[in-house]
Amino acid sequence: MRDAREALVEAALSRRPEHQWHAGDLHHGAFHLVLTAPDGPSIRATLGQRGRERSRREANTLLTLEAAQLPLTIPQVLDGPHWAKPPRTWITSLTTVPGSPAADLTTCSAQRISAYAAILNTLRAASSACDSLPPVRAWCGGDRWPDIVQRDLIPRLGTPVDGVAAERVETLLEAESHVASTLCHGDFGPHNILWSEENVASVIDFDHACMGDPAIDIAPLISFHGASRLASLDSVETVRRAMLHRAPLPLQVTASAHLAGLGQLRDHALANFAHRSAERTLFDPNGETPD
Repeated sequence: MRDAREALVEAALSRRPEHQWHAGDLHHGAFHLVLTAPDGPSIRATLGQRGRERSRREANTLLTLEAAQLPLTIPQVLDGPHWAKPPRTWITSLTTVPGSPAADLTTCSAQRISAYAAILNTLRAASSACDSLPPVRAWCGGDRWPDIVQRDLIPRLGTPVDGVAAERVETLLEAESHVASTLCHGDFGPHNILWSEENVASVIDFDHACMGDPAIDIAPLISFHGASRLASLDSVETVRRAMLHRAPLPLQVTASAHLAGLGQLRDHALANFAHRSAERTLFDPNGETPD
């Protein structure tokens, strides 16, 4: 990580030399590197191929949400994306938002559930101002995602997991086909909510934001808390669809990694789908099913 850090520090200094980048914290995500200055903003570097397209989509999403004037604190684009020779990728400057992740992401208190509900209601109320957002699953291929799974990913799975993958994709597409779209965060989990004491301070990582089935935003929560503990967040039918969304989530990560040329991440996510299938935990970590 030392070389990546040095390259990102150099890129950050070239854009915003007034900040103490050498003392910054480096965070390594699945698709990004993020360097946060102790006295200012963050620099986000896109990992893998198609960086220009991906970073522009992510920046435009944040600009759309900023224009919608959400009553939430979210990162804002300061400049970019720009091509940076080191680390030979596209970088974007973002504001650093307040707060920190919860110490225990799996806690499912009444307060946590209430916070989830308030954020989701805020997002849905802003739907009419966000109709220019990318289509659902743009981050992993959009309308091409089912074909990518069928053509490029299923052949990497053995029998009978290949049939399970095809069924999970088909069932999801059918389930969401008649649902009215709302503004979705796209990766709505406790890892993307920052807290200050007992209050939500910020919401981050809107890379997957879209207009889509509201159940999309309950699906990641199932991974942390289980579907049964989220029953109060929405209708029985919406939580059921959230389980259908959760099942192929590893195939979405797989497709995104495949498109970005990140082979190690692709294979890891594909193995995760196969493992959940074998353990019968695709829908829910506790083995619950939509039926």
